[in-house]
Amino acid sequence: MHEIEFFSFLESGYPRIPYAGQRPSKAVYIDLPNSNYDPIEGQRAIENQLEMLVRMEDFGFDGVSFSEQHNGPIGLGPNAMLVAAWLASNTNRVKIWANGPLMNAYQTPIRLAEEIAWVDTVSRGRLMVGLPMGLGAQYHSLNINPALARERHAEGHDLLVKALDEPGPFTWRGKHFNHNYVNLWPRPAHKIDFVLPGGGSIETLELAAKRRYTYQTVLNYRPAMIQIIDKFRNLCREEGYDVDPKQIATVVEVHVAETDAIARQESEASILWNYQNYFQHPEHESFPAGYSSERSMRSIRTQGFAVDTKKMSFDDLRKHNWIIAGSPETVIEGLEQLIDDTGTGRILLNFSTGAKPRWLIEKTAGLFAEQVLPHFRRQAGQVVDTTPPGFGTASEYAVRRNASAPNPTIVREGYLRDVHRDRWDPEGAKIEPWHEPAPAGGR
Repeated sequence: MHEIEFFSFLESGYPRIPYAGQRPSKAVYIDLPNSNYDPIEGQRAIENQLEMLVRMEDFGFDGVSFSEQHNGPIGLGPNAMLVAAWLASNTNRVKIWANGPLMNAYQTPIRLAEEIAWVDTVSRGRLMVGLPMGLGAQYHSLNINPALARERHAEGHDLLVKALDEPGPFTWRGKHFNHNYVNLWPRPAHKIDFVLPGGGSIETLELAAKRRYTYQTVLNYRPAMIQIIDKFRNLCREEGYDVDPKQIATVVEVHVAETDAIARQESEASILWNYQNYFQHPEHESFPAGYSSERSMRSIRTQGFAVDTKKMSFDDLRKHNWIIAGSPETVIEGLEQLIDDTGTGRILLNFSTGAKPRWLIEKTAGLFAEQVLPHFRRQAGQVVDTTPPGFGTASEYAVRRNASAPNPTIVREGYLRDVHRDRWDPEGAKIEPWHEPAPAGGR
């Protein structure tokens, strides 16, 4: 198995809103009244996201990820670079994958280039930047003409990359941007790792292949995901190279617990809440006229966006690989199937979009770090950082500890029992019947 990078993905979602079926408008991006917003709850959502993303470094994930959202409760981070800057100051090792920013929301991509260069510098090269087109609904909410979205994004991308890569000053003359002096201060200290998230748009796939960027699938059920990635591979071959696994990024909602039954009990309600509330958008809001080309819309409509997720049960979501939920063994099996199906080298693990309590996110991420992540480290022959000696993260502890050392034991109800297992499997925790040893001297 090739090396896999695992990223913990968390949103600062605000779930305390009316159920979608009770709202006059089903969308959560445009006209859901902000009278539903409580600043105290908002502070809690934002702080939980930031503090838990920092916690993921202790667990040993390769990176953390988050998205930029506007005008609604799906996420309270309206500027991905602000979140990235905060994380750069509060972490030391993990890659910081800013999924956003929405480049078309900037008057000029030079402002974004300055922010990227600054965060790259203070993070010492740990920044990754996703450059999504953004959902059509966000163009409504930010008063941006969606008919110009793709061509403006394409020119903005070229100007952004040139500003980051080439010394200035230089002049730029284009349809949407005109600069007499492009002269970036500070300049980035490292090569920026760009990611293009997409739902099957041909233009996005072609740009990712041409530039050798990472392509990230978004909201796709597994057959569509495989189809899109195969198209990406073919485009890379047309550019004269074979795709690197780290150019393929996939997203999957994950929940790990002691058993499959406990995983379902802990996560079913919050997972169904996501699919019945956050992902309900009329097509004309998600894809307004002119937002995508005709050939891209034909491609997108054959992908996961056509699936009515609100009608899917927990079993449906698990059967069709929208989620992986269960014991460590079940999650390992599900992730191995994802890797086999797609060849992905980067996996974004969506632990929560906002409806799970913080303690439960910490529990499931901790179980993943100690009981799932080490399996893939060993399979790939991946070397965990060996300096300083000992361990620095939960997953390093799980890999390096002496696995033959016994778990703590107790005697209860006539049996010697494994304390760790006794919490969730009292029968399986029985090691052997217990008989009190005879007193010394035979008395």
